[in-house]
This record gives sequence, structure tokens and C-alpha cells, in this order.
Amino acid sequence: MSRPRVFLVDDDAMVRSAVSSALDGEGYDVDCFGDAVEALRQALAAPPALVLLDVGMPRLDGWELCEILRRQTQTREVPVLFLTGHTDVRDRITAMQVGGTDFISKPFRGRDLREKVRALVGRQTGGALGGR
Repeated sequence: MSRPRVFLVDDDAMVRSAVSSALDGEGYDVDCFGDAVEALRQALAAPPALVLLDVGMPRLDGWELCEILRRQTQTREVPVLFLTGHTDVRDRITAMQVGGTDFISKPFRGRDLREKVRALVGRQTGGALGGR
């Protein structure tokens, strides 16, 4: 059985490293992207089980990427978990308006992130991944 692929889209290398570490050993293949345009290209070619998405990025921001993913047949149902330093209630509302599935603020606790990822990937794959 193949491991669920998770896309992490964040222009901050330290965040990519922290998230990858938090998900390490949890049964996911994590593909990291520092650029939303490249993540979009890859998602359309081979949709992941989940997209973890920052908001503030160059060229294409997270809000725009989520809207594009929702308009495409192959990525319409892929859950999008916004993982961002934007903490205002308006940002949470915007995340849902553009098609986001959930929202977690930076800084985050590894346990909280793992639980949200497990729940969202489990919903996509027909059941929760075992463990912790």
C-alpha cells in the first residue's frame, strides 16, 4: 500500500523543515515546495492526499492557489489545511471562502498539526492512519 502524499507549500525553509520534522515517521510522503506555482503544476499532474498551505508567498499566494485548486477537476476534493502566521478571524473566514478545509496558526504544536493532518488524510483515504 502506498503512503499518502502531502504537499507542503511555504516559502520559508525553516517552516518546511519544522513541518517535515513534525510529520516524519507518521506514514506520509511529504513533498515540499517553496513556490506555489510549482506546487500547482505538480498537484495538477498528480494530486496529493492533502495540501498544507501558507498564505504569504511570492508570485502566487495561498488564497489564490486554493481557489485554483478548487476550480480544477483533479484537485477539487483535495483537502487544504492553511498553515499560516495570519491569525485574525478574517483570515480564517477568508480561508474557508476560498475553499480551505481547515486552518492552523503558526507557531503550531507538532501534535496539533499531526492530529489535523491525520484527520484530513484519513477522510481522503477512507480511514485514519494508525498510531499515536
